[in-house]
Amino acid sequence: MDDALAFFLDLRLRCRGNREAVAIADRCLSLLAKAQMADHAELEHIEAQIDVLRRELEARLGPPPNFVRH
Repeated sequence: MDDALAFFLDLRLRCRGNREAVAIADRCLSLLAKAQMADHAELEHIEAQIDVLRRELEARLGPPPNFVRH
């Protein structure tokens, strides 16, 4: 999780000046923070929020090239 946190913090810094991109990075950081302390039921809710975010991003940007889901 530390790598993901570092990634989104770096992404947030690189996106300064782009409000929409910063908002997306902040949304991801919020989900990571919630996941660290979540119980099973909360994790299921977070997974649902991640799926919503994924669909929103795919609608805006198209599917990622060579996407591998872990």
